[in-house]
Amino acid sequence: MEVGELLSVLVDVQIFGTDYSTLELSSIVNDTRKVTENGSFIAIKGENFDGHDALDDVIKAGAKLLIVEKLPENWKELDAMFVKVTSTYRAQAVLASKFFNMPSESLNLVAVTGTNGKTTTSTMISDLLNALGHKTGLIGTIHYKVDETYYPAVNTTPNALELQRLYNEMLIAGCKDAIIEASSHALSLGRIWYSDIDCAIFTNLTREHLDFHKTMDNYAYAKSLLFAQLGQQFHNGKPRLAIINLDDPYHEVMSQATGANIVNYSLKNSNATVFADNITNYRGATSFQLYYKGQTYSVTLPMLGEYNVSNYLAAFLCMTVYYGYDVAAVLTATEQFHGVAGRMQSINEGQNFTAIVDFAHTPDALERVLSELSERKQGKLIVLTGHSGGNRDSGARPEIGDLLFKYADEIVFTADNPRYESIDKIVSELVQQHDEKTFITIAKREEAIAYAVETAQTDDIILFAGKGGEAYQVIEDQYVPYNEVEVVREAIKNSLSK
Repeated sequence: MEVGELLSVLVDVQIFGTDYSTLELSSIVNDTRKVTENGSFIAIKGENFDGHDALDDVIKAGAKLLIVEKLPENWKELDAMFVKVTSTYRAQAVLASKFFNMPSESLNLVAVTGTNGKTTTSTMISDLLNALGHKTGLIGTIHYKVDETYYPAVNTTPNALELQRLYNEMLIAGCKDAIIEASSHALSLGRIWYSDIDCAIFTNLTREHLDFHKTMDNYAYAKSLLFAQLGQQFHNGKPRLAIINLDDPYHEVMSQATGANIVNYSLKNSNATVFADNITNYRGATSFQLYYKGQTYSVTLPMLGEYNVSNYLAAFLCMTVYYGYDVAAVLTATEQFHGVAGRMQSINEGQNFTAIVDFAHTPDALERVLSELSERKQGKLIVLTGHSGGNRDSGARPEIGDLLFKYADEIVFTADNPRYESIDKIVSELVQQHDEKTFITIAKREEAIAYAVETAQTDDIILFAGKGGEAYQVIEDQYVPYNEVEVVREAIKNSLSK
């Protein structure tokens, strides 16, 4: 794309330096390491690095078009075209969409937001579509998927430039459908600006990220931005759709934010568009009755947890109302669904106790998991956990600690993305004054897992909470590769071999 054509989508800009308006651009990037000859560089001011400080280097690397908020003092001496904008962060969204030819407009784009359930719901939708013959793209906490190609996830929702690039890659790979997790950070920071979303899903809202949002009202407002962004226009002859959890107290906030068609789901209100009851857990699966359009259906999921039934209802509405599949097709596809990695995932290597890996790390998610497991335990409930908010929202720790000491019989505290915080400090804020249950602190997570496995007895349940399917541990500022499921699996094998 020529520079002049790319810049045509910007308003209120000032242009300085060499006129490269007829130059054919090779790339558009915001990472100094990815600059190419005759490429464009967008200078973003981040938490730890300001792209404006590297302008000399990116020009030496071949960049000819620089999008900046401030000019370098020596700009007249540099062979480049400088475009000064009010916000490079805002500019990159529209420029990325233009550079990749508005790729999201050619996709059926579904976005899921909520404190809990985003990964499960989005994965369910992707897997159901795959079972029905679709190639899908999936962007979320565990990974970024383009058909059968997987990339590690750096953020739940990547920045607008990377998001548009991924949409384009999906189209090239033959994907017509994309499902993304829309985090509150991404919504607040504009990462999904110029993502042409067709169907938005709200799962729930409970305390998390208050270090960033400060109040629950601000947090709810951030989530509501997804529904405000749906707009009023049709796509492929269909109006936009909002799917909302009627059981969450913030459902009205999301409904009021959008002019799109609204359907809802519930485990409590039989007047919802889709409703479920008679929920029963057994042998790692959950069965329930689903009520839709005056008909009743029996459904079984290969996952534990009442909340996963709620997540399924959201996916069910996406498949039936947005995609237009009949119920029989969706239920047949459901039979091929195998669960979600790190979400109430049972690990069975022939041991005499139950081992479950789950991502639960917020008070709401932990209480749901702990209450359910404590009800069906036959031996002890052992919980291994930490708090993934190292240098983040520590205000949730007392509530998390209260829940642990309420439901668990034994607790193993360990590292969970501590960043620069001391494990002992984190644990002290979780434990507070509690001393009524047995607990131990083992800082290294692999050693803590080995300890929990060694101490488990017949019919005990061990919940490995907090990491789920995350592919890393954040130690200081390093993202260290890590796989909880494999670590647990190996610990059990080692224990059985002794």
